[in-house]
Amino acid sequence: MADTLRSQLEAGPRDSLLDVILNKVAKAGKNVLITRIVYVARMVQRHNTMESVRLQLSRVIDKHGQDGELTGFLLVYPLCYIHIIEGKTPQLMAVLREVLTHGSELRLTETRVISSCEDVPARYFNAWYAAFVPSSSTVEVMDPLDTFGAVKSASNINAFLRKAGPELTSPQDPETRRKLSSVDSSLEDVPAQEVVLSLAPTEDAPTVTEYLEIFDSPVNVDLESEQVWPMPAPLKY
Repeated sequence: MADTLRSQLEAGPRDSLLDVILNKVAKAGKNVLITRIVYVARMVQRHNTMESVRLQLSRVIDKHGQDGELTGFLLVYPLCYIHIIEGKTPQLMAVLREVLTHGSELRLTETRVISSCEDVPARYFNAWYAAFVPSSSTVEVMDPLDTFGAVKSASNINAFLRKAGPELTSPQDPETRRKLSSVDSSLEDVPAQEVVLSLAPTEDAPTVTEYLEIFDSPVNVDLESEQVWPMPAPLKY
């Protein structure tokens, strides 16, 4: 067992699951792997506009994506938000890590990754957009959805985002700006704030922290044979 531990230490840090996937894609001859991630977050403070939230996240998007490499849609509500991001997998992981370290300007109480798709055939969005959805609801906390409800709500959000993408043609387009200024009346099936608030605490989707531990942390597999002493004899072939 000591020899096994010594050999592991000498081998250096193990590859993460992301490293393994990217190596496999590279061997298949693909140059770019586009991933799409959708997560929801509940904020500590109520926001009457999207500006502070948009400013914080736009900085992160600009930091990790150049020349429009990161696309997506930020839908801000007074108490929560939906954020879809599309781009290269390492870029998205870097964005998610910064989401966890927002300063006092944007404190989050709960986050859930409700959708994650690797090697998508095409992007939903051609740029990064943001919009505010006002809500007159006085409800600030919702009970978590059960498994069926969580899957249904996450599917409905994904369907909305898929339909919203083609509606937004360019950040400079006047019609697109009009739609973003009144997204709840310009786009169909906009999710209600209560839906997002009920998804944020559900245990049927990983938090951003849990998601990163699974997909962006070194793989550490403990073999049963390494946990017994004396070690079993080597197999003879």
